[in-house]
Amino acid sequence: MTFASTRYKLPPGETPSVPLVRFEHLGNIARIILARPDAGNAINATLIADLGAAVDAVRAVEPRSVLITAEGANFSLGGDLKHLLAAGSDVAAELGRMAHDFHAAQLRLIGIGVPIIAAARGHTIGGGFGLALSSDYLLCSENARFSTGYSRLGLSTDAGVSYFLTRALGVRRARTLLMDARFMSADEAVLLGIADRKVSDDRLDTAALDLARELAEGPTAAYAAIRRLTDAAATNSLATHLDEETREIVALAGREDVRAALSTPLTRTKPVFTR
Repeated sequence: MTFASTRYKLPPGETPSVPLVRFEHLGNIARIILARPDAGNAINATLIADLGAAVDAVRAVEPRSVLITAEGANFSLGGDLKHLLAAGSDVAAELGRMAHDFHAAQLRLIGIGVPIIAAARGHTIGGGFGLALSSDYLLCSENARFSTGYSRLGLSTDAGVSYFLTRALGVRRARTLLMDARFMSADEAVLLGIADRKVSDDRLDTAALDLARELAEGPTAAYAAIRRLTDAAATNSLATHLDEETREIVALAGREDVRAALSTPLTRTKPVFTR
């Protein structure tokens, strides 16, 4: 099943434009595809609107994992500078609207509560980098290059880039990457822990889909609890965190599929999780 954009109310007889972000429903996997390859999947207001619509379509089918990929040679070149320049003296207001809508789509995506896998090839910059970092697993091809990009234009960050990098790398290292905006290779991204795995370019899509299938068959309720706990760990006191761990694990242990799974190491069978 594919998703057709509904962002426009069109007169009778007119057909909608081709969406810049597509949605596919692949069984228990939902796939979001950045589909503006001729522009390097640069982010403009239309792409953001289509991203929001695709996220809403993902939420509607209640998948067990979400896969984010992109058409063309690059995952995303970040913000569309031609679009911003066309705003003229209203560029700040336009950038504010774009950031607001992009962030809303990001939060709805992460809030689905199932594993998110991103597959990045070529350049992944700025807001595209933030979208990739929104994932739980980031796979990249051997030719992937990552950059925050913003400071080269005299800007700070959006799309959660400063948030995700600081949590992954610590304040000092994140700050240097944000300030110098240099490009990181796939190897460096994996070494730093920004990306999780490097694969050959011709295997990237297959490897990402295989991982999405594997995670979709797993305990997605446990994955959601793990995300909540790891998100909270940076700000919780130890005592608070131990209480939250107890609450989460007890809630999971009350599930019928989890009780059944407890016996599988003894029976040497494969557990089956309903969510």
